[in-house]
Amino acid sequence: MVRIPKGKYKIKKKNSILQNRLFWSLVLAVAALGAISWLAFFSPFLQITTVSVSGNEKITATEIQDLVWPQVEKSFSLGVKSRSLLLVNPASIRVRLLERFPSIDELTVKRILPQSLTIEIKERKATGLWCWETRCFALDKKGVIFEEAAENQASLVVKSKQPNGEIALGKKVIEEKTLAKILSVQQTLSQKAKIEAREFTLFENDQRLNAQTSENWEAFFDLKGDVNWQLVELELVLEKELPTEKRVGLEYVDLRFSKVYYK
Repeated sequence: MVRIPKGKYKIKKKNSILQNRLFWSLVLAVAALGAISWLAFFSPFLQITTVSVSGNEKITATEIQDLVWPQVEKSFSLGVKSRSLLLVNPASIRVRLLERFPSIDELTVKRILPQSLTIEIKERKATGLWCWETRCFALDKKGVIFEEAAENQASLVVKSKQPNGEIALGKKVIEEKTLAKILSVQQTLSQKAKIEAREFTLFENDQRLNAQTSENWEAFFDLKGDVNWQLVELELVLEKELPTEKRVGLEYVDLRFSKVYYK
């Protein structure tokens, strides 16, 4: 019989998981993550209490806040809610505000630690009116329409004869350079020819522009050509060939060609 000497082979005891460093590292990591999540989502110190609005004129602060608050509040399971500053998405709020208020030209949404959200806006200013068929809209300097308006509410009315799709507020309906030319024509007629022109008709492709004058005759311009030279030609014709007393019954002055035509 073979005898096994005592003490040569020992049964190795298993270490308890509580003595495992990796286990405690994981526990600490989970605890830290939970604490950070709680601070981010539910800490009273980071809950938004104020939504401030500045720069608004026609749009009220209440209208802005009523749209923003639902975007601020987040819902979790078991009916738990949070208004944490860290969960707010300024870009998303900005998109919603611009969709809801076409009259906003510039908009900034900022998170201010620890509990505030600021909304800074600049509203569009009406340069004139843009009209299509029987509807008129306020038009800003960028050529964007932003609210319906009555035709008699502006010193500049641009009537469009161009085919259009669906009319939507916040949409650009006329190029800035085209609008700038129309404003230049209006200003030059007033300052140099002493003739007021309030109503302009813009035809297809932004090329032909008709200006209806206060003397009940029209001036035809080619916006693809040199508008400044066309204005000089108009001034010369009015001065040399069509003084005030000869404009009775005048129907139009056509400046679109190398020679000026009138009737």
